[in-house]
Order: sequence, then C-alpha cells, then structure tokens
Amino acid sequence: MKTAGVACVYAGLFWLIGICSWGCHAHKSMKPDEVASSFMYALQHAHYDSAKYYATKDSYEMIDLVASIAESTPQGKKKIQQSEIVVQKVFIQGDSGYVTYLNKTAHTTETFPLVLEAGEWKIRFAHQLPVPDSSGTEQILPPADTSNP
Repeated sequence: MKTAGVACVYAGLFWLIGICSWGCHAHKSMKPDEVASSFMYALQHAHYDSAKYYATKDSYEMIDLVASIAESTPQGKKKIQQSEIVVQKVFIQGDSGYVTYLNKTAHTTETFPLVLEAGEWKIRFAHQLPVPDSSGTEQILPPADTSNP
C-alpha cells in the first residue's frame, strides 16, 4: 500500500515536470511574428504581465507607463482597446530584427526592435528613433542611455 502511494507521487511529479517542460518549449519555439502579435494582443487587452513576457526587461517601464495611462482614464483604456493594430512587417537578420505595427484606426505605423534573448524572441518596447541609412532602409536606434548622468 505504501509503495503504491509513493508510485502515485512519483507519477504525479513526472507528469508535472512533463507539462512544465512542454510549456517552456512551446514558448521558446514561438516565431518572431507570433511574439509580435501576442505582445500587441496582451497590451491591447490590458494583460500587462503577459505583455512583459514577450518584451525585453528594459521594456517593462514603458509597459507600466502604458498601463498607468490606460488605467487612469476610461478614455485611454477604451482608445487602446478599440484601436485596430496589426503586424504589418517583420524583418529578421540573425539575432535581431524589427516589427512594424500598423494602426488601422489612426492610419499610423510604429516600428520596434526584435531581439533574441536566451533563445526567445522579445520586443524592445521603448522610445526609439528610426533613422534611414544610406541604402534607404531603416536602422533602429536604441533609447538613449540615461543611467549615467
């Protein structure tokens, strides 16, 4: 009887480990366009912790800012949720790239860097400045480093 209980405990542990391993593997195998779509969906539906999962750590402050603006006024939250924002373009070269979102409601585009961190694609959601280089393609400049005054 005692060995049956121990066997059940071990079976349960192996099942749990298997589920956790599968879950981690499923996220790591996400393609850049899937990460970009999931990030924007989470942001628009006020799932800010989920949005952080798809973003680089240096993006958390900007996500928190969006959250505070959206939560501070009903109009802000409504505007974010009612905007029709889609992934327009994803470009990847090696361990980095960018995603361009099209806001169909406001008729604007916004481009953010994509980076590969620990085998997972992440959005760098921060203030940046897209600048065309000599070939006419956009190069994304990272936010200014303000950590050392």
